[in-house]
Amino acid sequence: MNFNFEAFFNAFLALIAILNPITVVPMYAELTKDLDKASRNKLFNTAVLAGFFTLLVLMYTGQWVMQYVFQIHMAEFRIAGGILLLVLAIKQIVFYDPLEYQSTPAKAMEMGVVPMAVPLLVGPGSIVTAILILDRDGWFVAGLALVCTFLVCFVTIRASVWISRVLGRLGTLVVARILWIFIAAIGAHFLIAGISEVFGVSLIP
Repeated sequence: MNFNFEAFFNAFLALIAILNPITVVPMYAELTKDLDKASRNKLFNTAVLAGFFTLLVLMYTGQWVMQYVFQIHMAEFRIAGGILLLVLAIKQIVFYDPLEYQSTPAKAMEMGVVPMAVPLLVGPGSIVTAILILDRDGWFVAGLALVCTFLVCFVTIRASVWISRVLGRLGTLVVARILWIFIAAIGAHFLIAGISEVFGVSLIP
């Protein structure tokens, strides 16, 4: 098996941009502000593990479900996925709502799955991106990129209280907006690739 480092690096960058762990830093810090350090770390571990296994399963089964359950071709999924990523990016850049996910469930540990793992960390955009990367780069590159991405997410989230203090609200928002611009570009790439495949023309140089 020939390992394509460029494909891996591009897949890793795409996943880290769409999961965008720096975005959840202030929200995670806010949701866990009343917990002691041990409970907070346990909650963070739960969120990362739940997010990882959710995205792993959906990445490797999503294409099968599309082809054999919904009879959707990858070109059509690329177009739909590209549009979705563009819409999500525009929403987060232009119409950002800081209160969107700040409702707190009654039981603290349940927050590790909802809303901290899904949808804060793993949302529709990351699911679409993971499936498209698997189709483009193969199971090994996609899986390795996913593992490395969640390692970064784990470190970032465990340090969320510290990062939130260092960057402050403004710094966190600036970094998050930059990453969402990259996500918009990734969405445009998937959209153009899907249109090119459907109409049999080359729109990507």
